[in-house]
Amino acid sequence: MTYLDLQWFDKCCGTGLLKSPFLEIGSAKVQGINNLCDLARGRGIKSLGVDLQKMDGVDHVADFSVPGDEFRRNWVLGNFATVAIFNVLEHTFDPIHILDNALGCLEPEGTLLVLTPAIWPIHNYPADFLRLLPDWYRRFAAAHELRIIEDCFCWVSSFAIEPVANHPEFPTYISRKAKASPSRYWVSRFVHKALNTYGRNHWATHCAIGAAFERP
Repeated sequence: MTYLDLQWFDKCCGTGLLKSPFLEIGSAKVQGINNLCDLARGRGIKSLGVDLQKMDGVDHVADFSVPGDEFRRNWVLGNFATVAIFNVLEHTFDPIHILDNALGCLEPEGTLLVLTPAIWPIHNYPADFLRLLPDWYRRFAAAHELRIIEDCFCWVSSFAIEPVANHPEFPTYISRKAKASPSRYWVSRFVHKALNTYGRNHWATHCAIGAAFERP
């Protein structure tokens, strides 16, 4: 969890998308940093955090990667008005399956908040499988008859938290007309070249995508 992730979460909260009860998937705390449940409880929202194993910040152990029928048989926590899954899907081999099970926990007219890295170093916890892009999110929404809340469908980077609709290209120093020091430019070029990631020919910075889905 980064401070930029939390800023996007605050943006979603400010538009009224955080409702009670709230479920955070992947709630284990890393290095003692607050999870989303902590922030939601600070706003008076009844919250529950789940993860693959019992750790600090985890109220209930649950595996969203199991087959849907097995998940439904074992899920005893009911439905939630808001479900959030931050920085988890890149570590899953089948993100659509994970999200399908997450949608199974969502109340009618509920909100699903998803955040994933788009340009980010490989980080194995225990594996790093993929990066999701805006077109993927739009296709997922259409396939599941969900509405993307455009104001909260954002690039989340050090440049700004800005709607994808207003800036369809990756946020880079060039596209955002920002100045980068020579050292940062060459470090960026080296990192993206070494990892063979998008951005190796651009003045790129770390970036995530936040998407808010609503059931009509």
